[in-house]
Amino acid sequence: MKIEAYNNPNIHFDLELNYCGMEECAPDFVMNPHTRDGYLIHYITHGSGIFECESSTYGLHTGDVFMIVPDTLVSYRTLPDDPLAFCWFCFSGERAAEILPRIGLSLQSPVRHLHSRYSINELIKQCSDMLESPAPYNDFMVQALLCHILSNLADSYSMSTEAETGRKDIIEEHIERAIGYIRFNYMKPLSIQDVAGYVGLERSYFSKIFHKYTGITAQKYLLQERLQHSRQLLERTSYTLKEISSYVGIKDEYYFSRVFKMETGMSPSQYRASMQE
Repeated sequence: MKIEAYNNPNIHFDLELNYCGMEECAPDFVMNPHTRDGYLIHYITHGSGIFECESSTYGLHTGDVFMIVPDTLVSYRTLPDDPLAFCWFCFSGERAAEILPRIGLSLQSPVRHLHSRYSINELIKQCSDMLESPAPYNDFMVQALLCHILSNLADSYSMSTEAETGRKDIIEEHIERAIGYIRFNYMKPLSIQDVAGYVGLERSYFSKIFHKYTGITAQKYLLQERLQHSRQLLERTSYTLKEISSYVGIKDEYYFSRVFKMETGMSPSQYRASMQE
């Protein structure tokens, strides 16, 4: 039995589902050497087989995922005494290649096991049912299901030991996003909890990794950002200290004056006078 459904979207995204499906293979199933246009990922729900990609051969087992990279010559077959059953989805788009490091698949490592906590076959079935339905389907829902499938693959990969080497890059990305968020929102009543929530991390863990990768606390970084902008206002405007304090996100002008002096060695008034000499 084989089911395959194709996506014909009315709205185009940077990352798009091309088609998806499922199949219970006969014992003599063989997919002869061929290439694909998109990134085609299979999830084995049952059985065993062999996957050949370029000059390498891989064993396939229940719970494995294997990926076909565009324009790469591949073939695969089932083992007669344990026929394969699998589902698949194919995606493409301008940013498709950026997804691969997050889900732990590549041309050099096209097969891995999906962690038992995660599954994608039901999501693929939902996609297939939606695309096969005679009623018009929602492009955004198809996109959401594609992202959910990829999210499960990414979460599964994050729990594997091989993901350790890539974890530093992910952490650094969290820190870069946090820094950008602070720089664009320092003038608001911003808390570190707000910043941690923006990057999707628990506050204490976020504070720990921020300090580790920047050398200062997130609270200190936020304060320095605010004081940097307050110096510019002191140099270039005639706003009062109360106004400047509020403009950089510090409600209490007395607290502002105190921390300003601690950081610069001068009070805000002294700093303004020194810049006008």
